[in-house]
Amino acid sequence: MFNYFWSRNASVGMAVLYIALGLPLVLFPAAVGTAFVWALAIGCVVYAIPHLIRYLQGRKVGQSFGGDLFLTVLPLFFALFALFRPHVILSFLPFVLGALLLMDGVGKLPLMLAAIQDHAPGLAFCVISTLVPLIVGLVLIVNPFQAAQMVIMVFGIGLIVDGIGDLITALSARHP
Repeated sequence: MFNYFWSRNASVGMAVLYIALGLPLVLFPAAVGTAFVWALAIGCVVYAIPHLIRYLQGRKVGQSFGGDLFLTVLPLFFALFALFRPHVILSFLPFVLGALLLMDGVGKLPLMLAAIQDHAPGLAFCVISTLVPLIVGLVLIVNPFQAAQMVIMVFGIGLIVDGIGDLITALSARHP
């Protein structure tokens, strides 16, 4: 697979597609994130409907299964929550990552303080490896929704840059 990425031919169509897919991510990250969460909510509803039908059919014949009811109610509650509060769902992952980074930085604080007191070699690396997770973790916890939007934008920028690179390669291959 690694060989594919180095030997693939650049295509104008794929380059334009990458750029077209990347632009909305960069220009409208909040809307893209909301649409993604809404798509998850729709998927949950689609998942819940057959379980609801099976539960109702089983109930008619006196053989209802509580698991089907559970697999109906839980996804429907998630879908309703996601439809009305998509930013909460979208901010959950950056919040968790921020908490993990913050714990990592706090865990390294005693090591950093000991290195400062002992004037240890590699002191700069120790300070950086402690402060960067602390700062990034704090930023993610304080504003997780903006962090999610930033991740969407970075992904969009990556698509656009890849598309521009493919476009330049394809056009330069056609005009030697």
